[in-house]
Amino acid sequence: MMKKNWVAIGIVVIGLSACKKDDPVVCEDTTTTESLTCETGTYCFLRDGNSTVSYSGQTARLNQLEELTAYMKTGNTPNTVVDAAVLLDMFSNGDGNGSVHFTADAAVSGKQLQNKCFLGTLDIYLDYFTALETASMSTVEGSNGTAGVVTSTTNNTKAYLLDENGMEHIQLIEKGLMGDVLYYQAMATYIDGTEAGSYDNVTITDAAEGKYYTEAEHKFDEAFGYFGIPTDFPSNTDGVRFHGKYCNSRDAALGTNTIMDAFLATRAAITGNEDVSTHTDALRTQWHRAIVGTALSYLKDAKENIDDAALKCHELSEARAFIGNLLHNRTDLALTPAQVQEAYDLLGDNFYETTEEDIDATIEFLINNTLIELVEFASI
Repeated sequence: MMKKNWVAIGIVVIGLSACKKDDPVVCEDTTTTESLTCETGTYCFLRDGNSTVSYSGQTARLNQLEELTAYMKTGNTPNTVVDAAVLLDMFSNGDGNGSVHFTADAAVSGKQLQNKCFLGTLDIYLDYFTALETASMSTVEGSNGTAGVVTSTTNNTKAYLLDENGMEHIQLIEKGLMGDVLYYQAMATYIDGTEAGSYDNVTITDAAEGKYYTEAEHKFDEAFGYFGIPTDFPSNTDGVRFHGKYCNSRDAALGTNTIMDAFLATRAAITGNEDVSTHTDALRTQWHRAIVGTALSYLKDAKENIDDAALKCHELSEARAFIGNLLHNRTDLALTPAQVQEAYDLLGDNFYETTEEDIDATIEFLINNTLIELVEFASI
């Protein structure tokens, strides 16, 4: 295979071949003492033959959100109570000490979702946990004005736990935390810091402990880790999750998978002590477009299912949560809190009663205030 090499300050930047394709965290050579080599186009960066990529903390938090969601979804089975205390323990990972409700892959000491959550929305999730528990205690079928599980009238394999206003708190929590933890941390912490030059890009962290990266390299790797894709994305989409999953789903209409080029180019620029702004602009833009496109996709689905309360409310709940994600980006690529609230108001606070006209108004608002064009919406 043809290799393409960048050499800068003693660093070889190539891709990932001596590493297992299903390893999203680091490329480690466990069979030879020779220097690692990497396949072109994969998220693998080397210094003197050693991997400089590590984002195990982000992988742990993705695992935590995955397992938290799996527990919440037990509430979609009638007469199954979802315990708010358990949700809180999982959210905080046992106050950072490892929740007994997690598997070992998620109960990683010191890692939690709660202390990485955007403070402006933190209390909302605590309220959501209680609301979800309350809805799950219902012993009757859900309907307008009554919490409970609602089954689709067009597909009886699909049933969702809704509150009395048709809000599905499972989706509001999972998709909301995708924005208020994963996207927020990537944008407001790591990408902001990368663009500002806030991180040391000279000192090797601790080679004796296998930490061959600089602070700047590691911080950007953590942003990549929150996206939820394998190191050889998009040629390999196995195991994509959270934002990575939705980015891949929007790619056919919006070309969002080019975000991988931006991730690679930014990391190479950091390693080469070069300007990152052009690359991070593209990264910010495509992540934004993936989120907006997903919100619009769910709004379109809800309109198509306007007469099926279960599907309509489920899809509107997802759309609302993704709209909330849009708080977290650079000013020109974000909605203000007032704009997010305006979009919420257009959808209304009772999804059973949301009309086609309400959905159309929300779609128009998003197209007018984001980087999605009307012609693109037609293909979403």
